[in-house]
Amino acid sequence: MPERHPPFFYSARYNTAMADARALTEEQRGILSQTLWNLNLTPEEFLAIIEGRSERKWPDQAFCVARLLESVNWFKIVRVDDPHVLCDVWEEAKRHMRFKELVKGMDFACRILR
Repeated sequence: MPERHPPFFYSARYNTAMADARALTEEQRGILSQTLWNLNLTPEEFLAIIEGRSERKWPDQAFCVARLLESVNWFKIVRVDDPHVLCDVWEEAKRHMRFKELVKGMDFACRILR
Protein backbone atom coordinates (compact mmCIF):
# COMPACT_ATOMS: atom_id res chain seq x y z
CA MET A 1 0.00 0.00 0.00
CA PRO A 2 1.45 3.40 -0.96
CA GLU A 3 2.38 5.88 1.73
CA ARG A 4 -0.23 8.61 2.34
CA HIS A 5 0.83 12.24 2.25
CA PRO A 6 -0.99 15.58 2.28
CA PRO A 7 -2.11 16.76 -1.19
CA PHE A 8 0.91 19.04 -1.81
CA PHE A 9 3.14 15.96 -2.06
CA TYR A 10 1.42 15.03 -5.31
CA SER A 11 2.95 17.97 -7.14
CA ALA A 12 5.75 16.84 -9.48
CA ARG A 13 7.46 20.22 -9.05
CA TYR A 14 7.45 19.87 -5.27
CA ASN A 15 8.76 16.30 -5.43
CA THR A 16 11.59 17.30 -7.79
CA ALA A 17 12.75 20.15 -5.55
CA MET A 18 12.53 18.08 -2.39
CA ALA A 19 14.31 15.08 -3.93
CA ASP A 20 17.32 17.34 -4.38
CA ALA A 21 16.99 18.86 -0.90
CA ARG A 22 20.17 19.18 1.07
CA ALA A 23 20.18 17.97 4.67
CA LEU A 24 20.58 20.93 7.02
CA THR A 25 21.97 20.93 10.54
CA GLU A 26 19.81 22.28 13.35
CA GLU A 27 22.02 25.39 13.41
CA GLN A 28 21.48 25.97 9.68
CA ARG A 29 17.73 25.40 10.02
CA GLY A 30 17.65 27.97 12.84
CA ILE A 31 19.58 30.52 10.80
CA LEU A 32 17.28 30.16 7.79
CA SER A 33 14.16 30.18 9.98
CA GLN A 34 14.92 33.81 10.85
CA THR A 35 13.92 34.73 7.29
CA LEU A 36 10.68 32.76 7.12
CA TRP A 37 8.45 34.66 9.55
CA ASN A 38 5.82 35.47 6.90
CA LEU A 39 6.62 32.86 4.25
CA ASN A 40 5.01 29.45 4.16
CA LEU A 41 8.27 27.63 3.42
CA THR A 42 10.55 25.23 5.23
CA PRO A 43 14.24 26.15 5.59
CA GLU A 44 15.03 23.44 3.03
CA GLU A 45 12.58 24.90 0.50
CA PHE A 46 13.96 28.41 1.09
CA LEU A 47 17.53 27.19 0.51
CA ALA A 48 16.47 25.31 -2.64
CA ILE A 49 15.08 28.57 -4.03
CA ILE A 50 18.30 30.45 -3.22
CA GLU A 51 20.44 27.73 -4.81
CA GLY A 52 18.25 27.66 -7.94
CA ARG A 53 16.98 24.12 -7.35
CA SER A 54 13.31 25.13 -7.13
CA GLU A 55 10.91 26.06 -9.91
CA ARG A 56 8.66 28.17 -7.68
CA LYS A 57 7.36 31.38 -9.22
CA TRP A 58 7.09 33.16 -5.86
CA PRO A 59 9.08 33.86 -3.88
CA ASP A 60 11.75 33.91 -6.53
CA GLN A 61 15.49 33.47 -6.11
CA ALA A 62 16.31 37.20 -6.07
CA PHE A 63 13.69 37.96 -3.42
CA CYS A 64 14.94 35.12 -1.20
CA VAL A 65 18.56 36.26 -1.47
CA ALA A 66 17.54 39.80 -0.49
CA ARG A 67 15.42 38.49 2.39
CA LEU A 68 18.33 36.38 3.65
CA LEU A 69 20.77 39.30 3.49
CA GLU A 70 18.37 41.64 5.29
CA SER A 71 17.44 39.13 7.99
CA VAL A 72 20.64 37.31 8.89
CA ASN A 73 24.17 38.38 9.82
CA TRP A 74 26.77 37.72 7.07
CA PHE A 75 28.87 35.48 9.33
CA LYS A 76 25.84 33.24 9.92
CA ILE A 77 24.90 33.22 6.23
CA VAL A 78 28.28 31.74 5.28
CA ARG A 79 27.62 28.86 7.71
CA VAL A 80 24.63 27.90 5.56
CA ASP A 81 25.75 28.45 1.97
CA ASP A 82 28.63 29.49 -0.25
CA PRO A 83 28.61 33.29 -0.70
CA HIS A 84 29.34 32.81 -4.41
CA VAL A 85 25.77 31.49 -4.78
CA LEU A 86 24.47 34.82 -3.45
CA CYS A 87 26.80 36.81 -5.72
CA ASP A 88 25.53 34.91 -8.76
CA VAL A 89 22.06 36.37 -8.13
CA TRP A 90 23.14 39.67 -6.59
CA GLU A 91 22.45 42.01 -9.53
CA GLU A 92 18.84 40.86 -9.67
CA ALA A 93 18.45 40.67 -5.87
CA LYS A 94 19.54 44.31 -5.43
CA ARG A 95 16.14 45.57 -6.55
CA HIS A 96 14.53 43.91 -3.52
CA MET A 97 16.96 45.42 -0.99
CA ARG A 98 15.75 48.17 1.33
CA PHE A 99 19.01 49.22 3.02
CA LYS A 100 21.70 51.12 1.09
CA GLU A 101 24.46 50.05 3.47
CA LEU A 102 23.72 46.38 2.84
CA VAL A 103 23.76 47.01 -0.92
CA LYS A 104 27.16 48.70 -0.66
CA GLY A 105 28.50 45.90 1.52
CA MET A 106 27.25 43.18 -0.80
CA ASP A 107 28.58 45.02 -3.88
CA PHE A 108 31.99 45.05 -2.18
CA ALA A 109 31.79 41.38 -1.12
CA CYS A 110 30.84 40.23 -4.60
CA ARG A 111 33.64 42.29 -6.19
CA ILE A 112 36.15 40.64 -3.85
CA LEU A 113 34.74 37.13 -4.38
CA ARG A 114 34.92 37.37 -8.18
